[in-house]
Amino acid sequence: MDRPINHLVQVYSETFKRQVIEEHLNTGASQSSLLRKYNIRFNGAFQKWMLQLGYRNSQPKARYLTLSNNSALATKEKNTPTTQSLEQRIKELERLLEDEQLRSEAYSRMIDIAEKELKIPIRKKSSTK
Repeated sequence: MDRPINHLVQVYSETFKRQVIEEHLNTGASQSSLLRKYNIRFNGAFQKWMLQLGYRNSQPKARYLTLSNNSALATKEKNTPTTQSLEQRIKELERLLEDEQLRSEAYSRMIDIAEKELKIPIRKKSSTK
């Protein structure tokens, strides 16, 4: 029953803590799987370490940015559309809009012609509900 206290408390170096947190952030491994992998018995270790080392919401503070985090930022920038691609998309949408406006005008004329030739009111009257 009289165990020494140091037997119950695990002490980890700051380097080890950073390594485990970086593995979690970079690989997407769950916290519980990493706790099992490294035989860490304290369930709240991740949250405590992240606070101690300056990580918030799974993102490190700017002073702790690593190369892997910078590359993640670079891939986000690659995914942002360029001005040229946006202009191309705008032209495509304008062409589609023009096509739909022509289609709408054609339907409207077809209804007008049908009403004249068949003498049947097709359009809904504004007074009827």
